[in-house]
Amino acid sequence: MGNTFGQRKKLPKEDMQFLMSNTNFTKKQIKQWYRGFIRDCPSGQLRQEKVHRGLFRIFPDGNADEFCTHVFRTFDKDNSGKIDFKEFLLAINITSGGKPQEKLEWAFQMYDIDGNGRIEKAEMVEII
Repeated sequence: MGNTFGQRKKLPKEDMQFLMSNTNFTKKQIKQWYRGFIRDCPSGQLRQEKVHRGLFRIFPDGNADEFCTHVFRTFDKDNSGKIDFKEFLLAINITSGGKPQEKLEWAFQMYDIDGNGRIEKAEMVEII
């Protein structure tokens, strides 16, 4: 006890097994992603503000606020207000190399703001 996540250098074995089973990444790639994630997020949690700053640098002329909110909501599976490494790598896996069905499900979740399984006109307008 008393050991904070940021002080832990290794990815827990059960997280490694989960990610190897649920992503297209190799063990070596997962370790590389983890090292980078912990370097950028020593607490082991990626906060929405950090995602927003990153998106703002990529899209300085766009409205990154709302887009960031919807992207973050889609990937924050446990609704903690933070993205942990597993959520992060699952998101990277889907957006960078996921199957078309996975990408479609991700896009649907992003547009289905209220989570009712339907995309209403108001939700579409809010995202666009």
